[in-house]
Amino acid sequence: MTKRRVHYFFAFGSPFCALADPHIDALVERAGAELVPVPIVPPAMDPPQGLAATLQEFKFSYALEDAERQARRLGMPWNPPEPNPAADYLPAAAGWYLARERGRERAYRNAVFQARFAQGRDVTDAEVLADCAEQAGLDRGEFLEALRSRRYHDEVPKALALCMQQRVFGVPFFVVDGKRFWGHDRLDYLAEELSLSDQS
Repeated sequence: MTKRRVHYFFAFGSPFCALADPHIDALVERAGAELVPVPIVPPAMDPPQGLAATLQEFKFSYALEDAERQARRLGMPWNPPEPNPAADYLPAAAGWYLARERGRERAYRNAVFQARFAQGRDVTDAEVLADCAEQAGLDRGEFLEALRSRRYHDEVPKALALCMQQRVFGVPFFVVDGKRFWGHDRLDYLAEELSLSDQS
């Protein structure tokens, strides 16, 4: 019997992905399904102006407040660095492709989220990412060389085509058999969907 595939769209800069990430692998494994992580780096956009910029700031600051509340309720260590809307997560996502190639995808992904949101480190810094890579069991020198040579950077934008196919508009986002679940607070619904499929 073919395993069901759960596409997991995530972004290393998202606090809500950091809330979901410690749980998604075990949830999918318990259901006997296959997790397909997809790192996302949104395309650059012109910053909003006027009232739209003010409303965006309100939304952004609320998201950080809400994520901290939820992390506290979940008993998760939470110490994110100062927010930087202009931060470039392309190297972190590119490093993920090397980790996947070496069979260390999950460990690297977990380490990057831990570094940023539990330890307050700057995961846009190559040396911080290399620390995460080492923690995941990757060779530090090879990892840094891959970032310097931009060996995997061209892989990152390709994920946006899959976002369009799956009608993804935010993160974390989970898609199984065309059914979509948006947000870390929809993990229960995802688990229910996978459970129902086991009973059918």
